[in-house]
Amino acid sequence: MKPTSRTRKPRAVKEEATRLHSQIVRATKGPRCQVPGCARLATDAAHIIGRTFSHTRTDVDNAFALCAQCHRHFTNWADDWMRFVDQMIGRAEYDRLKAKAQAGVNQKFDWFEECDRLRSLAEQIGVAA
Repeated sequence: MKPTSRTRKPRAVKEEATRLHSQIVRATKGPRCQVPGCARLATDAAHIIGRTFSHTRTDVDNAFALCAQCHRHFTNWADDWMRFVDQMIGRAEYDRLKAKAQAGVNQKFDWFEECDRLRSLAEQIGVAA
């Protein structure tokens, strides 16, 4: 695999990494929505810890494969979201992800390296990059 060109704009590389993350999450945790009782196709990668935190934004453990309807519901109903998170991964794993996100605040994140890592992972699992 050829490394991501350092001449690319960092924003474009971050967007590619985010797209790859979504594809990987849906391929490994889908194809159906992970909400118990929902049989719709998983179209979204819903972040457990918000996308604003670079150090967890593309962590595969930091997302669920959800359908658009369930994703929208959880976006609007935070208490339902936290009950779902507790049910699916438990509070200890949520706290681990939260600590990882907070530890990365004010630290530079290498999106070029992350994009390469995700591209390699996508190739390993057969997801179109």
